[in-house]
Amino acid sequence: MAVHQSRQALSHTTQNLLNSYNKRLHDDVRAMMENFNEIIKSAQVEDLQQVDRVSQNYYDVYQMRVRAANIVRAGESLLRLTSELKTFVILNDFPSVNRHVEEQNQALNDIANKRKEQLVHLRDDFAIALHDLESEYYCSNRPKATHK
Repeated sequence: MAVHQSRQALSHTTQNLLNSYNKRLHDDVRAMMENFNEIIKSAQVEDLQQVDRVSQNYYDVYQMRVRAANIVRAGESLLRLTSELKTFVILNDFPSVNRHVEEQNQALNDIANKRKEQLVHLRDDFAIALHDLESEYYCSNRPKATHK
């Protein structure tokens, strides 16, 4: 029962985190669009103005800079969000991590089995060579040592 609740809580926490990421994504994209639209609006020339043309120009330039800074801030926020999503996937993609671990484990087991086969083959070769050497050693005519 406790395991089921912890899984449900983890799932709930993960779902809340994903909802937060989704909200941040929509907010940042909306902020970029709104600021871009405001830059376009301020770039339009209006004939009927209540303020001096120079003052209006300074105001428009300032407005464009502020809006451009807001677009940059939203873009940086999207980059941070992308980084957080990558980290989230790396840390929480257990099936992929498990699959990778199993693949690595299988590859290492294959290498170990190959090395064992090589060692067995090498042992057999040594046994044959040792047998040949022993038979040659014991069957050869050696000069007898003389004691003085």
